[in-house]
Amino acid sequence: MPSPSSVPPGTSIGRLAKGWAPEKVRRTFRRLDPDDYPDVRGHSWDEIYGNGDNMAPGGLYLASRIAQSLNLKPGDRVLDLACGKGDSSIFLAKHFGVSVICFDAWTSATYLSRKIESAGLGDAVIPLDLDATQPLPFPDDYFQAFFCMQALHSFGTDPGIVRRLLAHLMPGGRFGFGGTCFDQEPDEPLPAVFRETAGWDAEYRNYHSPPWWRSLFEETRLVDILGCEELPDGLVMWEDDVLYDGERASWTRAWFERSKWLIDQLVFSRDHKPSLTHYIGSVVKKDWSFRTPRPSP
Repeated sequence: MPSPSSVPPGTSIGRLAKGWAPEKVRRTFRRLDPDDYPDVRGHSWDEIYGNGDNMAPGGLYLASRIAQSLNLKPGDRVLDLACGKGDSSIFLAKHFGVSVICFDAWTSATYLSRKIESAGLGDAVIPLDLDATQPLPFPDDYFQAFFCMQALHSFGTDPGIVRRLLAHLMPGGRFGFGGTCFDQEPDEPLPAVFRETAGWDAEYRNYHSPPWWRSLFEETRLVDILGCEELPDGLVMWEDDVLYDGERASWTRAWFERSKWLIDQLVFSRDHKPSLTHYIGSVVKKDWSFRTPRPSP
C-alpha cells in the first residue's frame, strides 16, 4: 500500500480494497477480545450491539470503558446525554446499580420508556424528551456523573454548551465521554474515501482527535482532565461492528455492496492518516467553593 504521505487528500483510494468480498472481510477483520471487557462478560453479541437497532460501533464494549472511568457507586444519579435507543442507560442501571435520567434528540421518551419497562428498570431509568443544545430543567450540582457515548461530536463541540451542561454536575462529579473519532486532526479536504458514504451523513465533518477534545474541556476551565486518549483497540471496534453486521446479514453480497464504503474506509485506516478509531475521555468538575473568583462563562 502507498504510505500515508503518498496519498493526496483528494485521492480516492477505494482501489486499495479492490478485490475484497464478504469472505475476505470475515477472514481478516478483527474481533474484540471479550476478556478485555469484564463488565460485558456473559452478554451475547446481540446484547452488546443492541440487536442491530442502530447502536453505534463499540456498543456495550465502549459503554463499559466509559463507565469504568466514572467510579460509579450504587445509587449515584447519572445523566445519560444523547442515549440513543437506551441500551447504555439500561446497562448503567443494571450493571452499576445507579439511577439514570436519559434523553436523546432522535428517540422519543415514549419509545425509551417501553424499552426500559420491558427490561424491568422502570424505577431506575427515567427517560425524558430533551435536547442537549438547549437549557436543561435540572438544578445546579444535581448529578454525580455524566455519561455520553457516540454523541458529543454532534452537539458538544462548543465550549459554551459544555460549560452550561457542567452546571448540572456536582463538584467532584465525573463526566465520561467517548466515541468514534479520527486519530489525528484531518486536513481539508478530507481524503475522498471519507466522502464516499452511500448518501449517509457519517458526521465526519465533526470528528476530532483525542487531543482536540482534551483542549475543548480545558477551555471550559471548570474541570480537571483525568484522561482523554485513543483506545488501543479503537480501529478494531469498527471492524468488530462490521463483523457483527455481516453476521446478522448472513454475509450476503447485497450487504457487502451496502457496506462497501465503510469497509473501504477501514481498510484505508489500517495504513493511512487520518485513521478511524475510538477514544474515551474523563474529567472531574472542580470545586470552586475553595477557589475564587469562579471563571465567567
